[in-house]
This record gives sequence, structure tokens and C-alpha cells, in this order.
Amino acid sequence: MSLAALANDELLRTARSKLDLSTIIDPQLQRLNLNPATINVNEIRSAMKTVAAESPVRENTASSALDGLVKYIPTESVTLYVAATSAISSLTAAFPSVTASGLYVSFIILTPVLFMLIYIGKRRSQKLSFMPDDVTGWPWWKLFASTIAFSVWALAVPPLVTGDAGKVVAGFGAVLVSTLLGLIGNVVEPAEAS
Repeated sequence: MSLAALANDELLRTARSKLDLSTIIDPQLQRLNLNPATINVNEIRSAMKTVAAESPVRENTASSALDGLVKYIPTESVTLYVAATSAISSLTAAFPSVTASGLYVSFIILTPVLFMLIYIGKRRSQKLSFMPDDVTGWPWWKLFASTIAFSVWALAVPPLVTGDAGKVVAGFGAVLVSTLLGLIGNVVEPAEAS
């Protein structure tokens, strides 16, 4: 799942009632051509807000299992990392201090930074405060889980792990850790705010 999707998930979990749904609701009110003199537009807007906040897509067992496996894998970081590792020989030629392990550590550090930038940007686009008021409301689990997921999945991509045995262990570890993160997330992540 992308960091942007994780940020969306966090906003829906923590601030659903505060989200600005006017971009969804108001065009529908205009389309209905309602006369504000004969109806209470605020009542209709309030009723539509609950409908607009609902997801029309219901989960099925197969998609839930797959979502659990890939939920915390930060596709933005993985995509950038794969691109950087494919260009590692050019990077080391231009910058001799760049190493495969240095690149790996840099992307481990970059992953939570990317997540927070995306999360803050999404909060601002919804006219919410820069960050949740209370530090306990910050997306700590998603920040931690996406960083761990990246660090394990990145090992399954060359050039750090070499040899067939190492590749098998890295691939199995990536699947195992992703599954465990999904299961642990169901337990440790706070419930959706109402």
C-alpha cells in the first residue's frame, strides 16, 4: 500500500468527523436543484455527510487477506529504492562515497519522512491542524510499520543480499514480517475515532 493510502487511512481513522466533505456534498445538492427557501439545506447536508463518509466498496475475504499482506509496504519508498539500486553503478561512479548499504540506510530514514510529509499535506488539504493536538494522536503505528516493512522488503531487492539462500531468506522474511505487521496492527492501532 502506498504511503498516501496509509495517510488517507489514518485521516479516516482519526478525523473522519472533521473532514471537509463539501466538495462531495455541495455538487450533489446543486444537481438536485433544491430550492433553499422550501427546505433546510443544512439538514440535508448533515444527512449527506454520513453517506459521503461511507465507503461504497465492501471488503471480501480474499481482498482482506491480500490487503493485510501489503498494507504497510510503502510503495513510494520501494519504487524510489528500486530505481536507485538499479542505478547504483552510475551513482558510485559519480559519487564514490555512495554504497549499497548507505543507500539502504538512507531509504530507511527517508521512509518515515516521506510518510509524515504526505500525512501533513493531507491534513492541510482537509483544513485540519498541522498535526493532531495530542502526541498520542500521531500516526505512530503506521510510521513504525511502514519503516519496518520497507527495511525488510528492501533486503529482498538486490544488491544487498547475494546468493540463493540469502534471497530465499530475504523473500520469506519480507512476507512473514508483512503478515505479522498486519496482524499486530489490528491489535495495537487505536480504534477509529467517532
